[in-house]
Amino acid sequence: MLDRVVVAIYIHPDYYPPTINAVNCLATLYKEVIIVTGNNCKDDYFIGDNIKVKKIGKYYSPINFEKTSTLYKVIVFLKFTFHFFKNTFSNKCDLILMYDAIPLFSFSLFKRLIKKTKTTWYHNHDMPNIKSVSKFSIGWFAAKFEKKTLQSMKIFSLPTNDRLVYYPNLQPQIKYFELPNFPSQKIYNSSPSAHAKIIDDNFIRIIYQGTISPGHAIEEVVRLLPNKIHNKNLQLTLKGKVKTEYKNKINDLAKKYNVENKLHWVGIGAYKEVQELTKQQHIGLAIHLGNIPQGTASNKIYEYAACGIPVIVYDNQQFRKHLGDFSWAIFTNATEDSLLKSIEYCCSNLEALSKSAKNDFNKIFYFEKNFSEIANFLMNKTVI
Repeated sequence: MLDRVVVAIYIHPDYYPPTINAVNCLATLYKEVIIVTGNNCKDDYFIGDNIKVKKIGKYYSPINFEKTSTLYKVIVFLKFTFHFFKNTFSNKCDLILMYDAIPLFSFSLFKRLIKKTKTTWYHNHDMPNIKSVSKFSIGWFAAKFEKKTLQSMKIFSLPTNDRLVYYPNLQPQIKYFELPNFPSQKIYNSSPSAHAKIIDDNFIRIIYQGTISPGHAIEEVVRLLPNKIHNKNLQLTLKGKVKTEYKNKINDLAKKYNVENKLHWVGIGAYKEVQELTKQQHIGLAIHLGNIPQGTASNKIYEYAACGIPVIVYDNQQFRKHLGDFSWAIFTNATEDSLLKSIEYCCSNLEALSKSAKNDFNKIFYFEKNFSEIANFLMNKTVI
């Protein structure tokens, strides 16, 4: 086995499940896995006694951390950078893995003190948008210098090749990998089919998990909740982060249509709870109307499939490219009429769609399959 990998991610990995999957895989390759991260979660969903988590600062949820003072944020960032450096400076450290722009920016502050023989790897979960953060904030500096600092990396990975267009000047000496945001077979075990659950259920349960905001057809689905399909009521579960203004808007809409009892809110929780909640559903909602390429980067799509439930996705070129050949991916133009027909189709074909989704997860859409290429590369060539 290799000696040590240091993983730096500013927000706790529990909010970025593919990081958990990567850490669990790395724990089989390295004697020691050290994670330097923010103190945003009380749970550590890792498999392996050789995984150590260093949480920086006082405990704050991600939402509450955003509300802290600028001074406190700077102090936490400096502490994060110190502990990141401290663990990577050791001769035992073979690999330095940075998730997203802030750890990459942190690394840039001390990279000249690190031996060039160490392997450095940058993985980007989300595209840094300098326009979405306050000017001169830590996030702003991180986004500003991301592409420049990236050029000093030895490995670079993205959850979908479609996002390579945002990195047109990637240097040829950087080894690139596509690492899709698929769920792990170590975590997602076999589950009963959605069809088996619906027989004894009075509801057809639809779930949306992720950031709850405009652009996901949530309002359209709420307006459909008064309908019945196969003489069963519809129910919508919303799990994830939501701004108060938008939550109030959705609640007001549910009240208008007299479906408050068919709308269920589930806040941000531990990743280990997601699977059990999803298993109780019949249909997954995964509509993205934005321009950022999702495809294999939308982990919710494949987590739904891993639980054996069909998924309603937006009918555009990128989703057709990645999911057009799979029966459990149901395409919609996100209008109410189209959504209702999609839900009806799922209910009428639930047994076959459920089995197909589970089979495709087990054969194709699991994290370990795609990570194996990187694992082989690390084992055979730790210094590039």
